[in-house]
Amino acid sequence: MRKTIKIAITYEKGGVGKTTTAVNLAAILAERGYHVLLMDLDPQSYATSYYAMYDDERPGINDVMMGRCEAASAIRPTSFDKLDLLPCTYDFKDIETFLMMKTRKQEYTLRDALTGIAENYDFILMDCPPSGNRIKTNALTYADYVLLPTIPDDYAIHGLLCMAQEMVDIRSGVNPGLEVMGVLVTMYERTANKKAYTDALQSQDIFPCFRTVIRKNTALSAAINAHQPINVYARSCNGCVDYMALADEILEKLGRKQDV
Repeated sequence: MRKTIKIAITYEKGGVGKTTTAVNLAAILAERGYHVLLMDLDPQSYATSYYAMYDDERPGINDVMMGRCEAASAIRPTSFDKLDLLPCTYDFKDIETFLMMKTRKQEYTLRDALTGIAENYDFILMDCPPSGNRIKTNALTYADYVLLPTIPDDYAIHGLLCMAQEMVDIRSGVNPGLEVMGVLVTMYERTANKKAYTDALQSQDIFPCFRTVIRKNTALSAAINAHQPINVYARSCNGCVDYMALADEILEKLGRKQDV
């Protein structure tokens, strides 16, 4: 039986490359031969829109978590082999109120709604919102690992300290086995300022840090408009090279073969 790896991609603020990391890492892992489910847990629905699959007439994660439909009915195949999407729409903003009204086990709502789904996939990647504490708590309760995209700036270490406290709460309460896979430096530029912040992130001892850094790259932005992952849109660009290296490093950490 396959061991499904569930990764929550999250951070304490927006604009750090969470969705860019989620959509491109999902596509690259699928290209390597792994069955991947990309789960959009952000009411802004950027991951869903990235793959041009936003449709508020069809069921999504909101319906699944509210018990209005089975997860299998909401999951949709993308146009890329071995990559499926559990889409989101703007009405997912209402899930915070729904969860708040639950008197018992609100942290397990996502996990319970996805019973039986994980066995179909090698990887489940969750694109989490920058806000929405109950959504994030549900994701961290379900996840095996956390991946933390982080811009090298003067907020970065403080953001990691905030995440460290959140991890303590999750581990002591609902998911003692949760691990941080790594801090991922994104939007890296070769300036003295960015290098200093990157060195600080890679030498801090709060969480492990990936060797790979994601360089600032215009092709990554252009791929959004093309609704294509970077390995399809511009395979030779720095952005693709970097996300390929990230996939290699993740598979190395997990002891997985580079291709299946």
